[in-house]
Amino acid sequence: MVNLDIKIREADLADLELIVDFISQKSDFDGSKNLLAATVDKLLQTLFCQPPLARVLLGEVAGKAVGFAMFHSSYSSLLAQPCLWLDDLFVQAPMRGIGVGTALLKYLAQIAESTHCGRIEWTVNTGNAPGIAFYQKQGARILENIRVCRIDGNAINLLAGK
Repeated sequence: MVNLDIKIREADLADLELIVDFISQKSDFDGSKNLLAATVDKLLQTLFCQPPLARVLLGEVAGKAVGFAMFHSSYSSLLAQPCLWLDDLFVQAPMRGIGVGTALLKYLAQIAESTHCGRIEWTVNTGNAPGIAFYQKQGARILENIRVCRIDGNAINLLAGK
C-alpha cells in the first residue's frame, strides 16, 4: 500500500458547500436522500454559531477533502462525564480502505481524550456490514441490546401539545 499523506482538519466557514455535499453523499449512501434538509444557510446557523452545536472534521488526501466526520458533545449520567456523539462518518468510495476513516476516528479520539470524555458513540445501519467490520476493527463494540428511539417532525409538535 502506498503511504499517503492524510491530513485531518477542522472545517471552517469556507467549507460550508463542501459539508453540504458530503452530507448529501452520505444520505445517498444511507438510502435516506428523501430526508435531506441540510443547506448552507442551516449549517451556517448551527455549525458556526457560538457555541457551535456540532463540529466537522475533514479528511484530506493530497490537499483534497475526501471524507468527513460530524460530531457534538453529549453527556453520560452513568459516567458523570462528557461524551462525544459521532453523527456522521463518511469517506468517498474511491478513497475507502486507505486509512482516511481511521484517521478521522483517531483525531476524534484525541479530542475525546483531551476533553476527558468517557466515550464516543454513534449508530450504524445494521445492513452496513463493511461499516460494522470497520468500526469493530477500530475497537468499537456493537451494542445489540440498545435501540435508537426517535421523535421527530410532527410527532415533536404533538408531544409538545401543539
